[in-house]
Amino acid sequence: MTLHISIATASSELGDTPINLAITKLAADLARARSQQRLPAGPTLDLSFLLPGKLDKPEFTGMRMGGYTHDNNILFFEKAVPEGMIYSERADDYVAMVLQDVIDNADNFFSENHISFDVKAWHHLVYALTDTLPADTYPANSGL
Repeated sequence: MTLHISIATASSELGDTPINLAITKLAADLARARSQQRLPAGPTLDLSFLLPGKLDKPEFTGMRMGGYTHDNNILFFEKAVPEGMIYSERADDYVAMVLQDVIDNADNFFSENHISFDVKAWHHLVYALTDTLPADTYPANSGL
C-alpha cells in the first residue's frame, strides 16, 4: 500500500546533517513514487529513524519492530541510528540498506502470519529510488 518514513530527534542541530538529508531525500522520493502509484499493493510499512542527540538517545541499538495493526494493516519499525552515521559520507547507502532490511523483516513477519506481501516489488522499488543494487551484485571488498 504505502511506506511512511519519519525522523525522531530531540536535537535541532541535526537538521543539515548527512543522515537527516538522506532520510528526507528518501521520504521525498517515496512520496513522489506514491503520487505516481508506483508503490506495491499490500500492507503499509511505517519506519521511524531515531537520531541520537545531545539531550536524548534511543534506548536500544539496531532495529525493532513496533507492532502490527490489523485494522489499518500497518507494520511499524524503529531504527536507532548510530552516532557515527550522523555525519557519515555513506548516509545515503546506510538509509538504503536500512530500508532493504525493513523490507526483509516485513517479509518474514507477513510470511509467518500468512499476509500477502510482494517482497520483490518492494526491493525493486527501493533499488530504483536509491540507485542501489541487490547485495549479491556488489563487488567483493566494496564495503557494502
